[in-house]
Amino acid sequence: MRSDKLLQRWQQWTRGLLTAACLACLSVGSTAAAHATLVIGNLSVAPDPPVPGAPLEVTLRLEDTLLVPVEKAHVRVELRAVDPEAGPDAVPASAIGSDASEFLASDPDVSSGRFTEAAVKGVYVGQVVAPAAGDYTLSVRDTTFLNEEAIANIELAVGGAANGAIAFVLPPTPIAPKSLSTWLIWLVGIPLLAGVVTTVLVLRKPAPAEQPADEGQAS
Repeated sequence: MRSDKLLQRWQQWTRGLLTAACLACLSVGSTAAAHATLVIGNLSVAPDPPVPGAPLEVTLRLEDTLLVPVEKAHVRVELRAVDPEAGPDAVPASAIGSDASEFLASDPDVSSGRFTEAAVKGVYVGQVVAPAAGDYTLSVRDTTFLNEEAIANIELAVGGAANGAIAFVLPPTPIAPKSLSTWLIWLVGIPLLAGVVTTVLVLRKPAPAEQPADEGQAS
């Protein structure tokens, strides 16, 4: 009897664990999709054009490819002066952080803190002090995911003509193998161990005793 109760408890625990694993698997799938999807952005500044040495408010609007607002993003901006002799490729292409290590190694002229998410979904607001007049590479850095960051580079003029609304795209970031392997241990290893324990308990369950024949049975 005690063995039967123990077996039932193990079976209930195993079912609960498998259910939790399935839910976690769905969570991993949604995270992977977020990493694998590019983000469409729109940037505007106020005042426009920026006034050198004056506070500058930067507003970002982020949407996914289905035009759904992106919430709870960790974004900030950096400005680096454009080399006037660099030609048309003075502003680097958008990239993920691991592919832009050389560019990021140079200290920015101006950098912001993490932007604040506004009441409107997908809108983020931050402030910097506008640098000296000139052309700058403004880098939108998305560090929402610890595995990798996405960087969108656009050109911003300070003290010149108005910039208007500037569109940009944050590239998709890959999933780190280390993170994926950790999830696999939880999603596969532990339920597998629970199944082995349950199987052992079932095999060790004693067979029911045979019922003695009725003494009054006719021979």
